[in-house]
Amino acid sequence: MKSFTYERPADVAAAVAAVVRPGAKYISGGTNLLDLMKLQIEQPTHLVDVSRLPLKAIEDLPDGGLRIGAQAANSDTAADSRVRRRYPVLTQALVSGASGQLRNMASVGGNLLQRTRCPYFYYAPEACNKRRPGSGCAAIEGFNRGHAILGADDACIATHPSDMAVALVALEAQIELLGEGSKSRRVAVGDFHLLPGQTRTLRQYLSRAR
Repeated sequence: MKSFTYERPADVAAAVAAVVRPGAKYISGGTNLLDLMKLQIEQPTHLVDVSRLPLKAIEDLPDGGLRIGAQAANSDTAADSRVRRRYPVLTQALVSGASGQLRNMASVGGNLLQRTRCPYFYYAPEACNKRRPGSGCAAIEGFNRGHAILGADDACIATHPSDMAVALVALEAQIELLGEGSKSRRVAVGDFHLLPGQTRTLRQYLSRAR
């Protein structure tokens, strides 16, 4: 594992400012990022720990909906009586998507922000445009039974690993994105995850969001 620095910001505004630093990555439960760091697929130089920010609440909205904090644990979200009653498909997706131990650590925000990937993504000797842009996609001519049928192209046929994201698209949920200067914007979950041919860098996407 490569060396890195670590920061735990005191509030949301400080967290947004901290991740602008080159090489910075957010970390919460770490169920995805730590795996990628161990394999040196992700090599952040600075980790911004957002796990203790006050974003864990699940709140009722005036229109009858729910506002789920980005730091709400997947297990707490799945078990919430309001989620189970009003949006059972969300509970089902969360429970089917991972073990209890992972659900206890993983956050809703982290679940949505997992990197789109397939087994070839984890295997350095094989070509993978997600891991090394322009190298090709070994999955296209490889073992691809579980890969994408719709929404793929010659750059990538991997699928996003979040079962929860699929449920949220079906429920027409929205994500509130917060940028520098506390500027916010809402975007539909279905528009948040881009197709392979529409790939943007994180910085470009945040610029669009503001």
